[in-house]
Amino acid sequence: MFHLDSCGRPNKRRITAWSTASAVAAGALTLLMLTAAGCGTSDGGGGGGGGGDTESTVTSISESISHPAGGDQIVLQVKSGGGFVPVEYNLTNLPEFSLYGDGRVIVSGPVIAIYPPPALPNLQTVVIPEETVQALLSAAREAGLFNNGVDYGQPGITDVATTTFIVNAEGSTYQSDVYALGMEDDATGLTMEQQQARAAVDDFRSKLMDLTAFTTAPLSWATYDYKSLAVFSRLVDQNATTDTTDIMPGQLDWPLADLATLGTEVQGGFRRAVVSGEDLAALKQVPLDKATTITLWSSGDKEYHLYFRPLLPDEES
Repeated sequence: MFHLDSCGRPNKRRITAWSTASAVAAGALTLLMLTAAGCGTSDGGGGGGGGGDTESTVTSISESISHPAGGDQIVLQVKSGGGFVPVEYNLTNLPEFSLYGDGRVIVSGPVIAIYPPPALPNLQTVVIPEETVQALLSAAREAGLFNNGVDYGQPGITDVATTTFIVNAEGSTYQSDVYALGMEDDATGLTMEQQQARAAVDDFRSKLMDLTAFTTAPLSWATYDYKSLAVFSRLVDQNATTDTTDIMPGQLDWPLADLATLGTEVQGGFRRAVVSGEDLAALKQVPLDKATTITLWSSGDKEYHLYFRPLLPDEES
């Protein structure tokens, strides 16, 4: 991490006479100008502070990693998916970590340990400064994520998730897919190089969870205020038993268009619709934050199971 400091610059003036005194002054002026060389110039360069020497400061700036700057453009993302899970899990699955070009970070926060869990995920967000973005990208490069086609091997375990790392930097997109990351208790079938590569990305992934490895500045986390919500609906099968507990599901009325025709068909007998604007405001008044994953929703003369997934800034409706 580095900070840009204000640096004094000598006034330009012509030295027309040389004497012992003026030579001393010229030497001092030269020293001052050499010191100032590590500071920003009119061409947009900058210098580092924090007690670093001039050489290390210039090196840090020259190695700045370029990346997209838009608030809807992914710079770094980590997500896991696949494996032997219910259809609705994959439909509503969200990235663990997303960093956007404007410094916004969105993560999947802690899940409350109750049953049934809330219908909405706990998404948390914070905006980090550019120096922290640079620290993250430098760590990603150190972890080997600025490469495509790295061989991470295949542990001897089945039906578990694959973790995907996406990095957009230096004008390129890098993607690393690591199957069964963090489940290498039995390293059978993995070479030493594969084990080392997996350990590097797993260590990087663990540090993303609170960001304290990349900044000492206080972080002001807040609940992510999503603007669009994907809704997955499936008609309740009265003959099926989906909940083996004794907990009775709550019941809520769906406030928008009939779920029988709303949206488009997707896998597993679900329909997908995206709610935003006034419709989203009306849905939040239900109140949506009181719904759980087993709540039954009434629409028309039928009941439905609903699953929700907030859309992130880079996602189309």
